[in-house]
Amino acid sequence: MVSYLLPLISCVSWSSRLGRELLLRTIAIIACSACIHTANAGSDRASLFTGSIPSSLGQLKSLQRLYLSGSPKLTGSIPSSFGELKSLQRLDLSSISELTGSIPERLGDLQNLEYLDLSGTKLSGSIPPSLGKLASLETLKISGTNVAGRYPDTLGILKKLKLSGTGLTGQIPSSLSRLSKLVKLDISSNSFSGSIPESLGLLSNLSELWASASQLSGRIPDGFAQGLKNLKRLQLSMNNLTGLPTNMANLSSLQVIRLDNNNITSFDAISGLKTLPGLSTISLSGCKLQGSIPSWFGSINLKEHPELTCEIDLSFNSITGALLNSLGRISNLKHLFLQSNKIQGKLPDSFGKTLPKLRYLELRDNFLTGVPKDLSNMGKGTLYHLGLNYNNLSFQALEGLTTLPQVSFLVLDHSQLTGAIPSWFGKIPMAQDAKDVVSDFAVLSLSSNRITGEIPPELGQLTQLTGLYLDDNALTGAIPPSLANLTSLQRLDLARNRLTGKIPVEFLTLKKLNYLNVAHNQLTGAIPSGEPLIDMDPENFAANPGLCGKPLPPCSPKTLALS
Repeated sequence: MVSYLLPLISCVSWSSRLGRELLLRTIAIIACSACIHTANAGSDRASLFTGSIPSSLGQLKSLQRLYLSGSPKLTGSIPSSFGELKSLQRLDLSSISELTGSIPERLGDLQNLEYLDLSGTKLSGSIPPSLGKLASLETLKISGTNVAGRYPDTLGILKKLKLSGTGLTGQIPSSLSRLSKLVKLDISSNSFSGSIPESLGLLSNLSELWASASQLSGRIPDGFAQGLKNLKRLQLSMNNLTGLPTNMANLSSLQVIRLDNNNITSFDAISGLKTLPGLSTISLSGCKLQGSIPSWFGSINLKEHPELTCEIDLSFNSITGALLNSLGRISNLKHLFLQSNKIQGKLPDSFGKTLPKLRYLELRDNFLTGVPKDLSNMGKGTLYHLGLNYNNLSFQALEGLTTLPQVSFLVLDHSQLTGAIPSWFGKIPMAQDAKDVVSDFAVLSLSSNRITGEIPPELGQLTQLTGLYLDDNALTGAIPPSLANLTSLQRLDLARNRLTGKIPVEFLTLKKLNYLNVAHNQLTGAIPSGEPLIDMDPENFAANPGLCGKPLPPCSPKTLALS
């Protein structure tokens, strides 16, 4: 497409001023539309531009914005003639996968350039010192390239600098602290060595710092926390960091801190968290934390911020002991992730009384034994997910579930449950979650336990259920027809039990049912004929010697005799 424009470009000097301006606007519109359509996967318009970027574009003296991003058929290098585009304010060449060569020195002549994005290309070499002359440049992005080396110390007006995935090595340069106007800094996915320099604490305007997966080590120095009064988001996951500054009170604006997958091991090494006044999200998943959660953790004041979720993530550590009662008093808490630890005992009583905004509580893969008898304030009708699977539970210690205001996903599989399912399970307030943009499901899972006895007919009272999983147990008796009252049911799994009798004909009324599995039981008789059962996978009825009829083979006198 660019090649078609070359004759026009070459005639610019012969055109009238009006014609030249019209041509420039046309080229800008075409370039912009290519950027837009490139974002639409599968669109043929993503390949509007082919071949190398013509040096003739350098003749467009009045051009202010040039967007060529995401053009997969562009090749070659950046023309040095781009240095003639004196009016250019924004240049976006990102995601041109075959763009090669180095960053031209002459780009340093673009005195009006405010935005430069070269990310996602095959550019290599170093950042030319001439870019330090760009007195108007506020945003520089070269992530995902092979550009390395020093960046110009004189880029003091920069507000956004993105250098992630560029293969930078050595210490984080202390000269970064000279970028006094910097608001966002992303140096993630590099190969640095050593710790975070104290000098970054001089960036008083910094709002976001991203340095995950950068091989940083050691404890974050105290000086780092002294001057970052505007820092809101600190992302340091997937490093080898060992702790935080002891006093972080100067980080008065900090809302989100993510330290997942570091080598912190001790809660003492992160005690500075208790001095933060306005946190919304604390993420410490996979940090090798050991021992009990300390008492000061329960006094952390989570503050609500627009578009942020009050969240604590301590999952995938080696935390032991019982949960703190004070942890359940963090009244703004919406998401609490404690899965894959070694936590023991019952949930504290406070969890049922003072977590009114709770949406997600994930406790799987621990050694928990039960829940409080009173859960009447947990979630206050907003609880979406309660994960208690892979624990050491008993039905007797779960009766408090009936006092919940509401729950949408209740997961109790692989939790050592024994005996019969109590009839009070039909009183658990399962509700489809209309508030959640992800889904409006209601799911109860009791799979893979050691449950015996019959399926209580009271489960038919859970009319909001869309999924019921009772597979891999030792249930006996007949399938209760009352399950046909679950008119919202989409998935029902009763496989690998010891159920007998016939599949209730009432199941033909379950018009939303798209998955029924009763394989490996002792069911007999003809499968009720009609939708939705007739369209099910035959494997879902297998290993029931007395069962027959579509989708299985037709009933014979022998199979009917078994029933």
